[in-house]
Amino acid sequence: MRNRTGSVLIGTSILLLCATALAFTISTHSKEVPWFKLPKARKALTVEAAQVRAELAGLPDFNETRQLDTYGFHGDYLPVIDGMPESPRWSAEVTWSSIAKVEQVVLVPAIDPRQGTLHGYGFPRRFRVSKQFKDGTCETVAEWMDEDCPDPTHVPLRIDIPAPQCASIRIDVYRGAVEGGREFFALGEVFCIIEKDIWRALKIVAEPSFESRPYWSKDYLADQKTGLGMALGLARGNQEEEANNAFSVTFEQPPKEDCLIELDLGSEQWMGWLTLFPATPPSGSIVPGYGFPGKIEVFGAQEVDGRTSWIPIHKAEWTGGNPGDNPVRIPLFAFKGRWLRLKVSGFAERNGHKILALSEASISMREQAHPVKAIRLHGFPEEAERLAGFLADGLASGRPVLQMIEWLNLIERQSRLKHRLDEIVTLDAEMELRWAKGKGRAIIASATLALLLLLIWAVHRQLSLQRLKLRIAHERSQTEFEQMKLRLFSQISHELRTPLTVIPVPIERAMKEVGEGKLKTYLGVALKNVYELQQLVEQILDLRRIQDGQMKVNPVEVELVVHISSIIDSMRPLAEEKGIELSFEPVEESLLARIDPQALKRMLGNLISNAIKFTPSAGRVVVGFSTVRHALIFFVEDTGPGIAAEDLPHIFDQHYRGQSSSARQTIGSGLGLALVHEVAELLGGRVAVVSPIADGQGSRFTVEIPLLKGDKQ
Repeated sequence: MRNRTGSVLIGTSILLLCATALAFTISTHSKEVPWFKLPKARKALTVEAAQVRAELAGLPDFNETRQLDTYGFHGDYLPVIDGMPESPRWSAEVTWSSIAKVEQVVLVPAIDPRQGTLHGYGFPRRFRVSKQFKDGTCETVAEWMDEDCPDPTHVPLRIDIPAPQCASIRIDVYRGAVEGGREFFALGEVFCIIEKDIWRALKIVAEPSFESRPYWSKDYLADQKTGLGMALGLARGNQEEEANNAFSVTFEQPPKEDCLIELDLGSEQWMGWLTLFPATPPSGSIVPGYGFPGKIEVFGAQEVDGRTSWIPIHKAEWTGGNPGDNPVRIPLFAFKGRWLRLKVSGFAERNGHKILALSEASISMREQAHPVKAIRLHGFPEEAERLAGFLADGLASGRPVLQMIEWLNLIERQSRLKHRLDEIVTLDAEMELRWAKGKGRAIIASATLALLLLLIWAVHRQLSLQRLKLRIAHERSQTEFEQMKLRLFSQISHELRTPLTVIPVPIERAMKEVGEGKLKTYLGVALKNVYELQQLVEQILDLRRIQDGQMKVNPVEVELVVHISSIIDSMRPLAEEKGIELSFEPVEESLLARIDPQALKRMLGNLISNAIKFTPSAGRVVVGFSTVRHALIFFVEDTGPGIAAEDLPHIFDQHYRGQSSSARQTIGSGLGLALVHEVAELLGGRVAVVSPIADGQGSRFTVEIPLLKGDKQ
């Protein structure tokens, strides 16, 4: 029966494991979220979506829902042609005011709406800027060819407009940006500066038609908005301030050693871009390549084992030496360091002398700009040190550096957040569909699991009932056997009680009449055994009365110290016969309490008798008592061999004899401690034992009995 039931349990467990594995691995793909985790994953997506929406709401208002798709202007695609065309491929006339004196024109590059990249998207590769007069004539202000045409990335291109005043500006594009074998032209915004104030264009006329859906309209060139953000800090100072706000050095003699510009950031930083701004000549007019070196080598310093080593990062060279008014950006990505060293050469010449002129040096990593803490020069004339501070004052020829990095990163952040929000919506829809599809399979798996659990529970319950029946039957047979023994002993005890009461009298008389000798010794042994037999009979009868409910508790007021002393005195002859010291150590000198004196005598007498029996000669037995709150606690402690650990759980069982050799050598019925336990429970108390108590020897029996109300101390 047990083997068959075990097989059923093993088989059921295997089925349960299979069903659980099925229920918890429902998934359409191994890399996807497990089916049972979909609700938690969807909840996480909901939280993330709320966070994304909150962050989007906290971004600046860009005034348009789809800024990157609507700000700026994009021209038609045209085939790429070789050579210089005779007429412009695109033209735009920008009108400001009939009486305005335009001091500067600012061209803001566009941003690729498809990728959000930062290069000068659609910026022309060959174009001319002219100012138009009322009489219809025009004058060229600036012109760029392929070699020197700027790629402004996210830096607005500023063009100075010399006197006299004009009513409009014309931009002629001869060659646009190339993409996929075609040319196109894109621009973010056109501004002008009039008397230090920012003006927007009143009207823009484009030739030929620039409309090319889905790209931007020319109307957006006059709304004063850009993909780089709102134009900030465009106003500039006067000409005298500009002329004195640049790093311009003249070499009276050609440099004899390498000319090095060392930039110190103060601490190690991750770097992204080094931007160098050309200077404006003292005349105020644009001189392409004025003072800008034709060759720049960038080195970075790193500390290795306490030593500084310079490693090459980038080399830039301009064959025409002509960046014009456009900043030059040198990539420094994936470099972390504190110092940068620029080795400059290929100097321009002016009045027969070599010159070097720079307006500003800026180091940045994405939206974070790294301020330059110190600048050191090597190989320059002495007067260069006095001007070195202009390379890190934040002004390019007296005008603020217009990189608009913060706005760019906000726009990029907005684009990434919107993209992530779209991804969250798509993922949530996919998870909802997977949840709906897997719900049916989950119900089947759950039902299977429930049936298997029910089957296991039924089998387990059946096994438990069988074990319970066997245990009850065994305990019943044991109880009946014990009851039968106790009834038999009780009947025998009743029969023996009367003759055992009569026998001691003649023995005691005979011991008085005979003199000293062997006969008196024999009579003493007989009398002792009769007393032990009487004690055994009384124990059997007491146990029988307790179990039959016939023993009643009769509490009376007792002087405990006196009563316990009398019990101990009655046991002293037994202790003296074995040479054992029996002592009494009461806590109080006098204590009145209501208690059953006979019950107390039965418990204390059996405990003292048991302790004397198992304590060897020259040993010691101590009896003591105390009161704690409403309870009487007394103990009996001996210096015997102690009780084995395997015997402790059964020490209060009827007829139980210890398994140790010392216990087997000691004569006893195994009823004394059982009687103590039964009497303690009858009085509402309990008995406990601790053994061994010191050096592997000795036992301590403690009995706790509740005192009745009205007890006096």
